Amino acid sequence: MRDVVLLITCSLDGFIAAEDGNVDWLLPDKEYDFDAFMHEVDILLMGHKTYDQVLGFGKWLYEGKECYVFTKQHPCPEDKRVIFSDDPIGTAENLMLGSGGAIWVVGGTSIISQLLNKNLINELRIVVQPIVLGKGIPLFRDIKKSIKLELIATQVFGSGLVELVYRPGI
Repeated sequence: MRDVVLLITCSLDGFIAAEDGNVDWLLPDKEYDFDAFMHEVDILLMGHKTYDQVLGFGKWLYEGKECYVFTKQHPCPEDKRVIFSDDPIGTAENLMLGSGGAIWVVGGTSIISQLLNKNLINELRIVVQPIVLGKGIPLFRDIKKSIKLELIATQVFGSGLVELVYRPGI
């Protein structure tokens, strides 16, 4: 059974992007070992807006990874690097049954909420940036119930980033 892991960066006040979707405020951190995390991951799940944002980076960052993009837009764009679907719940449930590396929930708030509401995320790795945005796109939106979390690890980085690692409680 595969683990489904949310790894996402947010501001101290809980926003994953500015109101217009801008993430220019994200600070790089040389100490944070993103490559080590990527070695644990075989599959990525993301919403269409996150996918569009990744395309804006210029270089495809997820070469060699199976990548699912969830959208209600039809017809879907042509991109052989990804599999388009409109069913994040069913897709995640099916992928979890396989073996291999972890499934990374890259983002969007809708995908995160849907998976959390169905108890399909096994681990939450929240990287908090030392910035207060005041407004923007919230990390959690449309959560239908309280979700108790167990803190399993923390790490503080020289830039002021703090990684909080949680598992959903029973």
